[in-house]
Amino acid sequence: MKSLLRVGLSVFTVFLFTRPLSAKEFLDPDTIRKLAADVTAEKYPDADEVLVDDVIEVEYQEDGTSDSWDDTAVKIITEKGKRNNRTMTLGFDVAYGTNYFTRVQLLKPDGSIVEIDPEANSKVMTDPGQMNANIYNPNSKRLTLSIPGLEVGDTLRYVIRRQHHKTIVPDSFSDYQTFEGPTPYERMTYRIIAPKSRPLAKIALKDEIPGTVEFSEQKNEQDDRIIYTWKVKDVPRMFDEPDMPTRYTVVQRLLVSTIESWEDLSRWYWELCLPRLKTTPEMKAKAAELVEGPKQRRKKSTPFSILFHRKSATWASPPKTKPRAMNRTTSV
Repeated sequence: MKSLLRVGLSVFTVFLFTRPLSAKEFLDPDTIRKLAADVTAEKYPDADEVLVDDVIEVEYQEDGTSDSWDDTAVKIITEKGKRNNRTMTLGFDVAYGTNYFTRVQLLKPDGSIVEIDPEANSKVMTDPGQMNANIYNPNSKRLTLSIPGLEVGDTLRYVIRRQHHKTIVPDSFSDYQTFEGPTPYERMTYRIIAPKSRPLAKIALKDEIPGTVEFSEQKNEQDDRIIYTWKVKDVPRMFDEPDMPTRYTVVQRLLVSTIESWEDLSRWYWELCLPRLKTTPEMKAKAAELVEGPKQRRKKSTPFSILFHRKSATWASPPKTKPRAMNRTTSV
């Protein structure tokens, strides 16, 4: 009986923690190879790699949780392009979801395909970049994938799954997708599958490059879903400039959301923060003590400012983290 119980628990554990064997894949290797054959250094003299094709499909539910698949093919043209793609990084917060690679392939010029084991070549660690902002959130993770055997002339094909099991703003979905980057885009498809009960309320294409994006919306009376599709083609690469804003804020980009207005978002955050703005008698007494006397005001307020900012910095975090109560922030 104990042996059967152990076997049952082992099977359950494997089922629970093993990634699904089935995956959504949209690109055909033979088609990719034909498209990549026309991608040459002569055609793209200013490029190190070229996005041959990319299909992203996102399906969200009425509560805002979502599941997305990203099937991408990139042709490597130069040594710099090879260096740029030797490793790939995915960031995610385990409190809200996870990201991982389900397939990685090298399509060689001779027609052969080299399969890369995503799990054997990946490692997950707490994101060290947050330290620059004096933040430590153990849920913030970074997955790094190494691509052994990548050479100039190869077409790198990979599939990413992104799962969000919890939303930042309850019962809402929002996304941000760039349609331009530091490499030319030959083809790209971005598809959102939405429930009719919670359609997209806002759609904005920013810094549009005329003639490169086509949009369609499909509704089926027999189905309870809406399919939004953006087809992108022939987008030239952009070039970074000195002291420019963050790249993703200035390139051609799509913003979508089920939230109706900024007022709705502001109301949600106000209601989230309001219970945590309560003060205590001890806080009021300390504030009065620190500012007492006009001559000592500046001198006495300085330690308080330093203390407040230091304590704030230890828990400051992205907007998706709930704010702490004020009395916890200022307590010593």
